[in-house]
Amino acid sequence: MGQQMKVRMIMMRVLLIALAMLLSGTAFAEETFVRIGTSTVGGGFYLIGNTIAQLGTQKLKEINFTAVTGGSIKNCINLGTKEIELGMVQSSTVNEAWNGINSFKTPIKSLRYVTAIYFMPAHILVNKDAGIQSVADFKGKRVDFGSVGQGIEINTREILSVHDLSEADVRVERFGRNEVEEALKVGDSQAHIWTTNAPNAKISEMIRSEKVGLIGLEEEKIKEITEKFPHYAPAVIPGGLYPGYDKDIPVVAAVGSLLTYEDMPEDTIYKITKMLHENNKFLSDRLNYFNGFNLDMALAGMSVPLHPGAKKYYVEKGLIKE
Repeated sequence: MGQQMKVRMIMMRVLLIALAMLLSGTAFAEETFVRIGTSTVGGGFYLIGNTIAQLGTQKLKEINFTAVTGGSIKNCINLGTKEIELGMVQSSTVNEAWNGINSFKTPIKSLRYVTAIYFMPAHILVNKDAGIQSVADFKGKRVDFGSVGQGIEINTREILSVHDLSEADVRVERFGRNEVEEALKVGDSQAHIWTTNAPNAKISEMIRSEKVGLIGLEEEKIKEITEKFPHYAPAVIPGGLYPGYDKDIPVVAAVGSLLTYEDMPEDTIYKITKMLHENNKFLSDRLNYFNGFNLDMALAGMSVPLHPGAKKYYVEKGLIKE
């Protein structure tokens, strides 16, 4: 073999190796993993996160979506440590995480907003034998604060506070989402505040048992809550949604939101934001939590900065200005 042929073969090998490295690098760069923090199994966030993952698997082939269990508090912490890329969080928890209060030892300033998903009216559930007519009657009662790491405990703490009550004034119980119904029915839990969609099928089942009831909030307490905690909005649970409750029930509502962290690539969050808002029918057909999901409410409850990728989409759609 001549010297010139040897040189050509060496150059060809070098080119082939370079091409293989380039192709490998391109494939690696295009493979993006997105873990979505949800809630305990059976909770609304769990269903929402899995539905988003299903949509993402169909629409964004270059991104590998996985829904993982969590809760509002846990999701904020995990976003802060980058153990997840997206997280479902309710507005009151976002406020505490950003400011580093109560459940959060230090502020999590890396949180960034993607979109609001749905409004979450507070369903104040009581065991009918407990004699509870108002949140003020929670004193000395067994109150379910939900599993550790869920945003429900923050809602409960905040709503108790405007009734001059704290955790020390009640008997704190901790039931998982799938245990709530039975605990309320038998009296192991006498009260539980669940911020969720209305109507909620599980709550309907509880009420049909005739052992669990719903109560509302007094007008002055709604005003006090929304002034003290502006991440809530006045709301009603419309009459007729639940059996036996023909009149509107006045309450407050939190907002279930999708968050990320500031270092997430702009292009990835842009694609995800666009995917969500341009596939409303897919989402609402599969889950009623998305029935009111639309562009107009995308920034509801936002108490942290907007991620640049989400902002880019909202500017394109005319929702906000540059």
